[in-house]
Amino acid sequence: MKKDDLILTEEQMRNRAAEGYFVRDLEKDRVYCPTGEILRKKSTRKNGDIRYANKMACKQCESKSKCTRSVWKEVDFPDKVWEMRNVNWLKAEDRAE
Repeated sequence: MKKDDLILTEEQMRNRAAEGYFVRDLEKDRVYCPTGEILRKKSTRKNGDIRYANKMACKQCESKSKCTRSVWKEVDFPDKVWEMRNVNWLKAEDRAE
């Protein structure tokens, strides 16, 4: 999927994230987590994945036990991917597919 193929409003992205997804805003290069926090680009990995994080928000988050199992509370997105299911979140909410 190309960057121009998908245009969602901020509200649409936040609503989708609230359903248990990490949603990437391709235009602003940031990610919305299920709690509505914004994760910012941290780095690009050798394999091309883009790493996003917001350590302050994750540190204070009351839902972190439902979120990523990553020790550093980071999310990696392949270059062309705009959303990823948060499997841990969906399981905690009894909505895993």
